[in-house]
Amino acid sequence: MMKNYKLLFVASAAIAGLLASCQTPEPRPEGVGRGFSFNVTPLYPHSFEITVASSRLRDEHELKDAWQKKAVMVAGGKKLKITKPPVMHNNESDYSGGYGVPILTRSVTGTIALLD
Repeated sequence: MMKNYKLLFVASAAIAGLLASCQTPEPRPEGVGRGFSFNVTPLYPHSFEITVASSRLRDEHELKDAWQKKAVMVAGGKKLKITKPPVMHNNESDYSGGYGVPILTRSVTGTIALLD
C-alpha cells in the first residue's frame, strides 16, 4: 500500500514540474517569422529589456528588424525611447544537439523606455 502512495507522489510531482515549466510564448509581432523567439523583461515601471533570438542562419539586420517591431508592439501605441540600443550576441550552448554538435544561436538585446 505504501508503494502506491510513493508512486502517486512521484507521478504528481513530475506532472506539477512539467506544468510549471510550461510557459506561454511571447507574442510575435506582425511580419516576423516563426524562427524568432522573444523575451520581454520589465525593468522599471516604464522600461523593458527586449531580447530576440534565432539560429545563426539569421543575420544581424533581420534580428534588429524583429527587435524594432517587438519594441513597437510592447509600446502599444505610446511613444518610446531606446535607452540601450540593440546589441548582437553570438551564442554557443554546451548542450549538444542530436549529432553531438553544440547549438549555435544569435540574439539581440536592447532596452526601451515608454514616454508618457
